[in-house]
Amino acid sequence: MTNETKALRVTRKNGIALIEMTEPDSRNALSDAMKQALDACVRGLATDTELRAVILTGSDGVFCAGGDLKRMLANHKAGLVHGAEDFAPRMRHLHGWLRMLRELSVPVICAVDGPAYGAGLGLALVGDIVLASDRASFNASFCKVGAVPDGGLFYSLPRMVGLQRAKELFYTGRTVDAEEAQRIGIALEVVPHAQLLERAWQVAGMMCDASRTAFALTKQIASRAMEEDAETLLTFEAQAQAICLSSGYHQEALERFTQKQPPKFNFR
Repeated sequence: MTNETKALRVTRKNGIALIEMTEPDSRNALSDAMKQALDACVRGLATDTELRAVILTGSDGVFCAGGDLKRMLANHKAGLVHGAEDFAPRMRHLHGWLRMLRELSVPVICAVDGPAYGAGLGLALVGDIVLASDRASFNASFCKVGAVPDGGLFYSLPRMVGLQRAKELFYTGRTVDAEEAQRIGIALEVVPHAQLLERAWQVAGMMCDASRTAFALTKQIASRAMEEDAETLLTFEAQAQAICLSSGYHQEALERFTQKQPPKFNFR
């Protein structure tokens, strides 16, 4: 099943949602229309009880070039920018749907083909897994346009590459190619661009055969692993395991495992 707007195309198959940004002429910039479309899409996914995984990508060899710089300049020239209060609501809206995407209870795989620049890099790093094509590139050149990193990059990039490397990328704004992105931890794998989506579907499929409750709890705890101390994480682990081991899903999974049958869970 496929739903399409001017900015997005969403394809559903076997519980996996493929979200494609479809404005390559603007390099899938985060225009108001694109942000509104992503917001609506993510809100719909957040309440979908049959969802198993999400793949986010861009069409025609472009992931996302970040903010809509042409519109920003036009607003300045038109005298529409009067102070910080003009941008605060926009940032709250951006953070709202990015947070919701990051906190989905299913795996989110970002398949990056072509540029993921600025806030587009922030969007890519919302994913649990980042797959890069051989022609993917990444940068955080905010300072060069008189801005600070956004899209959650102060949170995500240091956790992916370490604080010193993140600072270097923030300060220089240099572009990182696919090979380096894999080496420093931005991308998990580099795939030939013609095979990127096929690989993304494959990875998503590998993550679908699990208890949704167990996966959601695993994701929640793993996402806090860099922030909490050992005792706090052990407490989370004990509480989550008690929930999982007392469920009927666990019993059924054990029975199927001992009988060498594939796992089967009710996702509704």
